[in-house]
Amino acid sequence: MPASELQSTWRSPDGAYDLSVKRDRSYGSTPQAASAGQLAWYRDTAESSMADIEVTTHKTRQNGRDALWLEIDYHWARQSEPRKRVEVFVAGKAGYVYQLLVDTEATAQRLAEQSRLFATARASLRIDASTG
Repeated sequence: MPASELQSTWRSPDGAYDLSVKRDRSYGSTPQAASAGQLAWYRDTAESSMADIEVTTHKTRQNGRDALWLEIDYHWARQSEPRKRVEVFVAGKAGYVYQLLVDTEATAQRLAEQSRLFATARASLRIDASTG
């Protein structure tokens, strides 16, 4: 990954939640292009290990900018337990797109916490912030 691209992933201590933030230009400079490219990769089960993907897309705003919010229902290949991934894509400067996601098992308890984690992460996301 080029030095100007960033990715950071966090896993909860109990392994129940994954949270990731990425800034890159891999799939284009708009939320639409970036989410379409990311979804194409997810749908390649050999690459992503994700299977039976169903996606709901919502237009939203993030940091005052147009953004896309995706809800992705799936399960890992060779496993049957349903999972849910929520993501937001928002364009930044210089052709970058920021991608924020929270992934977990699709149980009532996990989904309620996922919603809180995603809201907190979105509220804390800083687009094009100085990195020092």
